[in-house]
Amino acid sequence: MRTILRIQFGSHLYGTSTPASDFDFKSVFIPDARDILLGRAKGSISEKRPKAEGEKNYAGEVEEEAFSLQKYLQLLAQGQTVALDVLFAPDDAVVEGTAPHVEWREIVRNRHRLITKKSAAFVGYCRQQANKYGIKGSRVAAAREALAVLAMWDACHPNMKLATAHDHIVNACTKHEHMIIEDIKHPNGTCQTFWNVCGRKLPYTNTIRSAHSIVERLVNEYGHRALQAESNQGVDWKALSHAVRVANQAIELLETGHVTFPLPNAQHILNIKLGRLPYQEVAAEIEAKLELVEAAAAKSTLREEPDQQWIDDFVAKVYGDAVCAAIHG
Repeated sequence: MRTILRIQFGSHLYGTSTPASDFDFKSVFIPDARDILLGRAKGSISEKRPKAEGEKNYAGEVEEEAFSLQKYLQLLAQGQTVALDVLFAPDDAVVEGTAPHVEWREIVRNRHRLITKKSAAFVGYCRQQANKYGIKGSRVAAAREALAVLAMWDACHPNMKLATAHDHIVNACTKHEHMIIEDIKHPNGTCQTFWNVCGRKLPYTNTIRSAHSIVERLVNEYGHRALQAESNQGVDWKALSHAVRVANQAIELLETGHVTFPLPNAQHILNIKLGRLPYQEVAAEIEAKLELVEAAAAKSTLREEPDQQWIDDFVAKVYGDAVCAAIHG
């Protein structure tokens, strides 16, 4: 295979590295002609040390991930953050001795064809990181409130229907954004009422005991670390720093068509990563950033869809040239 770009990625690209940081490299390659012809070209190749669950990289550890040209452009067309970070990496992020090849320069020249207002990947990643530990704190509070209501009723009326506790449920819903009362109309014309607690729908026809059991499991599912987040303990600060970083990148891309590296607010991201800011402050920032990303997507002048024809033509030409060069020596 022939590498057309190799850059230093992660915290060293963002400007948020510390002495404990590892080294992360990303590259884009053109597969060997034989693999192209036989349909065996791999989409990605990773070189990472096998780690136990929860084990982190040690300081200075090196990880490599390489994408085939076709796979890379597919990720870019989807708006995946890893592909966008590689696309906008500055020249000084390129690994010494591996100057970008002509194929990569062509991609950069045509990036206006490739970046779109598809912020779903940004928003999805941001929410995923935010929900991993910290932002669930508000959901835990809502689930606990529901559990308290149900525990009170379960102690006296376990076999009554959930509808019996309607007044207490309404009161709980006024306190928390993550619980509502829903009326769902079925195709046969009937209507059913649910108490929606953090996405779990509890039918009003369920018994108090059954609803109590479901919500109790819900609270437990959030896990010990999510529960600790409410008291600013055990928070995955790195995950939260990624959420803020990605949201900021999304806003810049949607508004300007560009992403700046190192990050203009690298110190702020680093402060979050090192746990120097109160959890609630960071949680509020993430929720606000998510709204800004969605607003920026609505107003963005970027393309609705990538130029798939250009992508297909480019990959066909580059892969075709690789095959011809191999045949003719």
